[in-house]
Amino acid sequence: MRTVIIIDDHEMMRAGLTASLKHKWQIAGEAGSIDEAKIIFSSLKVMPDLIILDIKLGDEWGLNIIGILRRICSAQSKKLPPVLIYSVYDDYAHVNAALRAGVKGYVCKSMSIDVLLDAMEATASGKGSFPYSIVQRLTNVSDLLMGLSKREQEIFKMVQRRNTNKEIASELDVSVRTIENNLSIIYDKTGVKNREELEKL
Repeated sequence: MRTVIIIDDHEMMRAGLTASLKHKWQIAGEAGSIDEAKIIFSSLKVMPDLIILDIKLGDEWGLNIIGILRRICSAQSKKLPPVLIYSVYDDYAHVNAALRAGVKGYVCKSMSIDVLLDAMEATASGKGSFPYSIVQRLTNVSDLLMGLSKREQEIFKMVQRRNTNKEIASELDVSVRTIENNLSIIYDKTGVKNREELEKL
C-alpha cells in the first residue's frame, strides 16, 4: 500500500481525507503547519510515496514546504517525493506558483474524491495530474498576459494573490493612485469589469 502525508491547516479536512483514503493509502503522517511538517520529515526513515499539500496553511505559504523538503532530502540523500496540491484556489496565480515550485499535481477541493484519488495515483506514479479545467485556465490567462506590460503582469499576479492596492503600491514603491490607473488599463485589456472578476481569471 502506498504511503501519503497530508499537510492541511484544517483538522476536519485532514480527518475527512484520512477517512476517505485509509482503505487505499497508508497515512504516514499529518501536519497543520510548516513547523509540524518539518518535524515529521526530519524524523522519517523513509519518505512517503506522495505528499498532499494545501497551498495556504493559515497565514503561511504552503509551497515554502517544498524548498524545506528539498534541503532535508538532499541532506539525507533521499529522493524528493512528489507533491500534489489540494486547494480551494484554482486561479492562475496560485496554480502557476505551484508549477514554478515543482508540484506534480493539482486538484481543487471542489472536485470529487474520485478525481483526487485518480490524481494521487497518477502523481505518485510520476505521471503528474492537472485537471483539464485548470490547464485550460492557465492557457487562457497566459494568452491574456501576453497583451500586458511587464508591470501590468506584476500587478495582475498580485491581485490574484488577493493583495490590496495599498500592499501592491508598497511592494512596487509607487502610489495607490498609480496602481488604480494601471488596474483600469488591465481591466480594458483583459475584458473584465472589476477587481473581483480579475481575481477569478
